[in-house]
Amino acid sequence: MNWQEEFSAAMAALGTITPEPIEYRIHYDNIGRITMCSMQQHPNDTEYLIVDKETYDNYTKYRVNVDKKKLEKVVVDPRVNVKLKRSDQGYAVVRHHAGLLLESHETYKDIEYYEPIN
Repeated sequence: MNWQEEFSAAMAALGTITPEPIEYRIHYDNIGRITMCSMQQHPNDTEYLIVDKETYDNYTKYRVNVDKKKLEKVVVDPRVNVKLKRSDQGYAVVRHHAGLLLESHETYKDIEYYEPIN
């Protein structure tokens, strides 16, 4: 028996391997926050909704209405913003990196402050 026949016999002995079907799930907690997403090998101990691939790919745009067991789109008002100005007090940030907010217990050598514009 040559190697091709041996290979064919070995493959036949394995039988047909069928992949686990893909089912898109969004898992959530008791207040509707999305805690994880899965498409295979799903955990058994969480609440979940079955969704389509597009919703699965854009899960950050949704929250779960726990009472209705439905997804709701999160509406973010783009007009809500807070303008900040450089100051001697207010929020401590890393100098030249205003997005790196420092908490009260953190220290950093170069700090600047910003406060909201009223």
